[in-house]
Amino acid sequence: MASSTSNTTNFTDILTENDIPGASLEGRNITELKIADLRFWLKCRGDPAKGLKTKAELLKRVEEYIKNGKDKDIVDPDPNRLYLRRKQHRLKHVVNEDEAERRVLVKFPENNWGTCLQKMPMFTRAEMNNHVTRSGKNIANKKCNSVPTSFRKAKTFLEDEYLHSIETNDNQRCFYVKSKCCHSFRKNDPPHDLKVALCIITGDVLKALCSCVAGTVGYCNHILALMLKL
Repeated sequence: MASSTSNTTNFTDILTENDIPGASLEGRNITELKIADLRFWLKCRGDPAKGLKTKAELLKRVEEYIKNGKDKDIVDPDPNRLYLRRKQHRLKHVVNEDEAERRVLVKFPENNWGTCLQKMPMFTRAEMNNHVTRSGKNIANKKCNSVPTSFRKAKTFLEDEYLHSIETNDNQRCFYVKSKCCHSFRKNDPPHDLKVALCIITGDVLKALCSCVAGTVGYCNHILALMLKL
């Protein structure tokens, strides 16, 4: 069995099951897990599961960890220490980067798009509102009703299933999402191309683009619909 001991001494360097989606067995029937889920669980214990080819072998290894009380010794399964960096950010033990520089350097990948959500950061209405504010819109300004109107239109795009072909990608810095969005009236026209780049650590919107006229600045109804989908 692989060792999962750690040389770290700072509490911010210690991961728990709650820090990594898929690392906990709570509420899950171990026998119903897929092979990929079992391998990831073991990887979170520092075990590459080499030589284990069948589900039965993987289940036996998992049960050994639980029996020996080693199931709570968690290591970061990501080579770039993604989950540790997220925890450190939550605990405010990270060095601040220049936000403007990070946004300028975003470049969307051309290949290897898929549908995996494993590394997607937490993305809430708070991150969405921050993006809207940075775009120059003032959500709190009651005299300006363009933002509420945009949200209503975005929900319409979402509810009426105008969004399709949603794909994801990621690297050490960003989690990328792209999609197509059909026109609400000119349904025979080619759909709009949407792209959003999130900080893989914080979930902040680093860049958003849409092929529509308004989308070049990263703020339009189509982009809002995609963000609501996330």
